[in-house]
Amino acid sequence: MAAHPNTAKFLRQWRRRYPFPFDWVDDGANKRLRRSETEWLSQFAGATSFKRREIAALADWRFAGEPDAKKQAMGGIEGHLALGQAQRCIRRALRESSATNALDHLLDECGGVPGWAPDMASAVLAAAQPDRYVVADERRLRTLGALGLCTPNAPGAFLRADWWQYLATCRSLATECGMSLRAVGQALWAAAGDAPELPDTPKRRARRG
Repeated sequence: MAAHPNTAKFLRQWRRRYPFPFDWVDDGANKRLRRSETEWLSQFAGATSFKRREIAALADWRFAGEPDAKKQAMGGIEGHLALGQAQRCIRRALRESSATNALDHLLDECGGVPGWAPDMASAVLAAAQPDRYVVADERRLRTLGALGLCTPNAPGAFLRADWWQYLATCRSLATECGMSLRAVGQALWAAAGDAPELPDTPKRRARRG
């Protein structure tokens, strides 16, 4: 499907609201938060394997405020045997040239890491290879659906079947708008709360005084 004519403007305006829906102060403060997040994530860029503490740190980041989802993801690395399997799966995934196969190496449903769904699997891929992958979740997919750029396979969920269409669309938007994949993902995350009213631009908010 064709993108909205003002897609680049739309994405840049919504990206300024990331990490919305957390407390918003102003665009400048959010910019500093994004810079801090980028600096923190840079430690994982180019990785070909992950230590347990690194996987745990990514789970903390990805599931901030979602204790049940974090517990499920962490269950996949509890104990030496489980950790060893997870690390082998990650190494195989990061060697893959196929994005679909890379995700499958990590997914519980495909024999990968127990408890891992697309949200955690994609977080590992995107952290290690940010030029190829973007974090996948229901919020970002919901935004693309509201924009008419993706058709989710199930409401309120991100399924394995959504992965390739989602990733290809994000890559296309990044190229079309001159943005990084991570920036596109941040904009889609921030805009999700306003679906299905999109593609409106963010409403002005009063600066906290």
